[in-house]
Amino acid sequence: MTPDLTASQEDYLEAIKELIDEGEHGHAHTSDIARRLKVKMPSVTTALGVLRRAGLLNYDTSRPVTLTAEGEREALRVIRRHRVLAWFFQGVLGLDETSASETACRVEHVIDDRLVDRLEILTEAWGELPPNAPLRARVTELRKAKED
Repeated sequence: MTPDLTASQEDYLEAIKELIDEGEHGHAHTSDIARRLKVKMPSVTTALGVLRRAGLLNYDTSRPVTLTAEGEREALRVIRRHRVLAWFFQGVLGLDETSASETACRVEHVIDDRLVDRLEILTEAWGELPPNAPLRARVTELRKAKED
């Protein structure tokens, strides 16, 4: 684990991994990274240089970007945190999909893996409760009271 990554650096790794997975060639282009993150090319170049020096990706200006094994692990860790958080916010707390994902984007950078593991367990257990379970009914009741 690379604990010194900033939220921005994690966002870059996440975006690069997603672009690699969406593409057909196993790499990402700097212009696609800039577009995905809504940043300018000089920002991408700077961030990629930092991540390259940290051993998380392979990059030079004449070739597309690929992740190292450690970069891939870190990207997958960030993506997992995002997915678990969004799943919890939507499935347990009842946020709409957009709000759940946007909130997950903000929280994923400050939450530790132990808490993510516990939220995943809680969300799985919640999903196994029958629709008429007393806990589900009580949570729904409390949500409605807060919305009124």
